Amino acid sequence: MDVLGIIYDALMVDPYIKETANGRIKFYEFPETGEVTAPFIIIDPLDVPLPQDFADNTWLTYDCLLQIEAWSKKRAATRELSEQIRNAMWNVGFSQGSGVDEWDKDTGIFRDARRYRGKIISR
Repeated sequence: MDVLGIIYDALMVDPYIKETANGRIKFYEFPETGEVTAPFIIIDPLDVPLPQDFADNTWLTYDCLLQIEAWSKKRAATRELSEQIRNAMWNVGFSQGSGVDEWDKDTGIFRDARRYRGKIISR
């Protein structure tokens, strides 16, 4: 099961996300601060998908926990991108949990890191 692929596809369906961050969506890796001239999205799994909801001795779903970060040098752009990510995640059954909203004074990068939990139906 390719959870990262499912999440990536869900984000790319949203026209705002596609226009704003296409080509700058990363898995596991963070961009160098000098690369952040346009918004980035970083998807970081926080746990492996856990089998859940069993029936007839077979699991039916996977419980997933991940963090999705939006980085940019504009506070409003970071906030808007994070809100669009939240909406896209909701559309695929993930709800937002806790997160971190910060600004790095030295680099001028605004970072919004939100955690999402959801279930994916096993295939």
